[in-house]
Amino acid sequence: MKAFAILLFFIASGAKAQIKNDCFKNCGRRLAGAATNAASFYQNSKMNYYDIKHLKIDITVQPKSNFITSSCSYKVSVLQALDTFAIEFKQSMTLDSVYLNNVKALFTRSNHHIYIPLSPASPAGSLLDLTFYYKGNVAAGFFTGTDENGLDFTASVSESFQAREWFPAKQLLNEKIDSTDIWITTAAAYKAGSNGLLKAVVDLPGNQKQYRWACRYPLNYYMPSIAVGNYLEYNNYAKPSAIAPDSILVQNLLVNNNTYFNAVKVLVDKTPPFLEKMSELFGLYPFYKEKYGHSQADIGGGMEHATMTTLKNFEETLVAHELAHQWFGDNVTCASWNDIWVNESFATYSSLLMQEKLPALFPTNTATAKNELDKISMAEPWGSVYVPSADTYNEGRIFNYRLSYAKGATALHNLRFEMQSDTVFFNILKRYQQQFKNSFASTTDFKQLAEQVSGKNLSDFFSQKIYGEGYPTYNVSYWKHGADTMVLDISQTTSMPNVTPLFTGLMEYKILSPNGDTTIKLNQTSNNQRFTLYYPRIPTGVEVDPNNWVLNKVGTITEGVSTQPIPVNVTISPNPVYNNFTVTMPPNVYSALRVIDVNGRVLANYSIPTSGTSFRSPLHLPSGVYFFNLVGNKENVVRKILVDRR
Repeated sequence: MKAFAILLFFIASGAKAQIKNDCFKNCGRRLAGAATNAASFYQNSKMNYYDIKHLKIDITVQPKSNFITSSCSYKVSVLQALDTFAIEFKQSMTLDSVYLNNVKALFTRSNHHIYIPLSPASPAGSLLDLTFYYKGNVAAGFFTGTDENGLDFTASVSESFQAREWFPAKQLLNEKIDSTDIWITTAAAYKAGSNGLLKAVVDLPGNQKQYRWACRYPLNYYMPSIAVGNYLEYNNYAKPSAIAPDSILVQNLLVNNNTYFNAVKVLVDKTPPFLEKMSELFGLYPFYKEKYGHSQADIGGGMEHATMTTLKNFEETLVAHELAHQWFGDNVTCASWNDIWVNESFATYSSLLMQEKLPALFPTNTATAKNELDKISMAEPWGSVYVPSADTYNEGRIFNYRLSYAKGATALHNLRFEMQSDTVFFNILKRYQQQFKNSFASTTDFKQLAEQVSGKNLSDFFSQKIYGEGYPTYNVSYWKHGADTMVLDISQTTSMPNVTPLFTGLMEYKILSPNGDTTIKLNQTSNNQRFTLYYPRIPTGVEVDPNNWVLNKVGTITEGVSTQPIPVNVTISPNPVYNNFTVTMPPNVYSALRVIDVNGRVLANYSIPTSGTSFRSPLHLPSGVYFFNLVGNKENVVRKILVDRR
């Protein structure tokens, strides 16, 4: 659920977004209505006793109406002995009958569940075939009406807890439905969109048509969808290089209005290049054997139903966001609502990536979009990207745009910077898609995979940026010492010091000079940290995070003379280095030595005994300029070296 029109207004206008905790502003759709805490949202544990193999929904519905008559059939495999089949279904819907293995069955209803006694109990490994016949007015999860362009529509949105509003559903994230058929009957003047491929359109009595859709990819419970309206169908094709010369159908059902179509066609035609670029960055579009597409409906924004998104309009960032969900949310689904950021932040950041990689297709640039995400993320000081356990059933918190979308996207951008390699970063995203394909993943799963691919320990990063709260404000005091040394004293305050007192990690600083600016990367490991740099120029200022990789604010930048003593002498010999080198230093100051190239990449790490006064090692590097970075608890010294292999 997504980037929403009101947010887009703030981005376009440059006005400050006043982010509030309601789904209308935060979710990209109007509030569907859901329980706000675990006590009011009961789910029977016996739903864990079976696995859904197939779902078929056969529904009759008309545009502008929330009344349905429908049947819902399941084929399930029993995982452990089951004496009562339980499934969720809204109490307000009329349940006419239930059939178990083609025999009419007894059932009871309570707590928005259907209970079917099984006598004898079904053993593990047995198969059950269930069909539910029902009707009624869908109270939540359906959107109906006529939009400003004359589109009459009815459309479903089931995320996060609204599937049970319109069909019996097992609303658990730790399972996917293996295959799905959705048959939609509506008046012959209308068209209907859903998941998968349209297998047939059948004429029925009473001037009705039945649209038979079939999806053979696994779907999570909130993915099955319907949309009906007075649609115009317009199709185009994406051609990812991974399946060349084959193509992927992009099937669009939109307002049947020629004036409107002519105005938005250029927007609709941007979906294929988005799909092609995302396939390059994340791996091939996961549902490529079927299709991608859009069913238009005024749901406030968009909803990423697998293979066919439902959306209000074709604004570029909305289209890109929903498309990215086909990878992040549909192919790999969050393991719990606490982990919703692995759906929403990833899709939000993917939209930013499209602006970066395909700038000609967007009216705004990447820098502007990133600045807006930062502004939204820091609009209030509190809150973690990860949803706390107390809010597991609170839709307003789950879909808080500031935290689950914007701030999480800034964390991903920061993670990309920490990798110091786009190859590594995008390999993480590709591996994530491969490893958890057709399944689900948690924050812990993503962290562990990122560590495996990068070889980095990311515990501090996730503790601060995902589970922590707030943001840092940096203060810098800089001064020149001698002809070729510059000292930076860097401190930070944080907006939620009782939760996250310090943000560590890489940060860029641009040192300004009339002789040319220099951008350096420093790794802050403690507060009030001093960095001593080789710098032969005269500094006139310092900019913090000039390329906006890290979510932060800037406090004071001052030039002066520190009252603290300059670090005692560190010498490197020989310099230039041919093979072996020796570093001489004071004892009990430095614990590690890093070798860094001119692009800021760490080429080698050495541990130094804190009591040592010298360190000797061979250095196998090509000729060129490098930097030795000696790291201690409070001191951080950089020395320039030359390697000469001649």
